[in-house]
Formats: sequence, C-alpha cells, structure tokens
Amino acid sequence: MNTNKNSKKLTRFLSIGNTGFSTILFTAIMVSSFASQAVSLTSYRIYLDDNNRTESFIVFAKGNSPEKCSLKLKHFNFDAEGGMTLHKDKEIPDNSSKPWIRFSPKSFTVQPRKPQTIRFTMRRKPNTEASEYRSYLAVSCQNINNESIETVPDRPSVSVRPNLVQNVPIIVRTGPLQVTAQFENIEIKDGLLTANLKRNGDRSLYGRLSLVNNKTDEELSFIAGISIYPETSSYQVKFPIKSNSMPAIEDMTLKFVENENYGGSLTITEKVK
Repeated sequence: MNTNKNSKKLTRFLSIGNTGFSTILFTAIMVSSFASQAVSLTSYRIYLDDNNRTESFIVFAKGNSPEKCSLKLKHFNFDAEGGMTLHKDKEIPDNSSKPWIRFSPKSFTVQPRKPQTIRFTMRRKPNTEASEYRSYLAVSCQNINNESIETVPDRPSVSVRPNLVQNVPIIVRTGPLQVTAQFENIEIKDGLLTANLKRNGDRSLYGRLSLVNNKTDEELSFIAGISIYPETSSYQVKFPIKSNSMPAIEDMTLKFVENENYGGSLTITEKVK
C-alpha cells in the first residue's frame, strides 16, 4: 500500500465474526503499510458451569517475532434485534461473568514456537440462583519488533505499531437453565430464503445453522457459530438459493444444532415448504 498523501488522524476498525470477533486497530497521522504478525487462539469461546469449572486456551505467535499481550474483560450489550454495542458505563452489567471467574496470566509475551496457555476457573458461590452471565476477554497483542517511523514535512515523526484485539466471549451458567427455539416466517423471494430463528427461555443459544438437502442430508449452505443471547428474541436467517445445483424447494430443510462443547444439546429442523 502506498503512503496516503492526506495527513490526518485516522482510526480504523475491522470486525470479523459473530460470537468471538476480532478488531485490528491502529491510530496514526498517516496511513502506512504494515505486516502484522498477529496471534492465533485455540478457542474463540469460553464456557463454564457447575460441571465444567475450569477451561483454558492457548495463544500462538503466528510470525517469527514475539508478541506482547494483555488481557482484560469487556462487556457488550445486545438489543432485541441482536444489535451489539459496547457497554461504556463504569459499573459492570448485572449479567457480567466477572464476579464468577478467575484467569491468568493477565499479561505476557508470547514467543514464536513457545505458546502461552491462559487458564480460567469458575468461582464457587453457595446458594446461587440459576442464571447465565457473559463477559468478553479482550486479548490485545502488539508485535514487539514491528514498528515503523513515518514522517510528514513540518510535522513530528510518528510511530505506528499494529495492535490486534480479539474479543472472546466468556459464558458462565449457574444451575439448570431452559431454552426452546423454532423457525418462523420462512419466505423465498428473488432467490433468497429468509426466516427467523426464534429463541425462548433463560439462556443463550450457540451453534450451527444450515440449509440441508432432505434426500441426501448434504449441507447446501451453513453459518457456523451463531449466537442468540437472552436479550435477543430471534436471529434473522438468510440463505441464497439462486443456483442451478440447488434441489427443489420441497427438498430443503432449515436446521440449527447447538454446539455440545458449550453447554447445549438442542436441535431444531423445519422444512422450507
């Protein structure tokens, strides 16, 4: 990328994913090219309950340079339509998992070929009501060696260091919770199948949404890792079906399967027609 001639302060965000999303953030007086070495995680979701009180994931440096990382908890609010906003209040929300967990380390430097394990423990609290709690672990990493100096005539030089932030949902459940779900308002128009996956109950859903061929059980299309949190009533389903390889509409079924690794066993199916 060539250096942008317009000198101005810029903050750029790139969001990826639905449940565990990533953000690349950098602030500089000019836009410059960089090669972020970044990190990868072995899990992008943490789940704890009374039967699963410990969990962990591993952080890897993807490149040949060390990454300096720090961890802190964040919170995001959801509305009835699934819109997501950062919780900016100083007080944590009532459904925060912060009082329920311990994790370490909170800061570290991960070296190439020497991964770092992050461990989580659910606290024991007697006489607690059944409920679900949620926070996000912000994993913020900077490449120690990847820093460039940019200069603009008649302006001070500016250091640019890419910062990769990955927000990992942490779900804590205390006691048995119930949830049901169903597909509603299935419609096909202009080569697009739409529907609502409606959730009812006192816990979230997390799993795989797919459009399946009834005759072969083949997945025609899918969305992995969708979340519907208790604040949200439904998830809007959209699958394009404008393809010659698609079977007849009466041979299609919508399917949602919860991921059993994260506290769910629900399976929902509904024929398209």
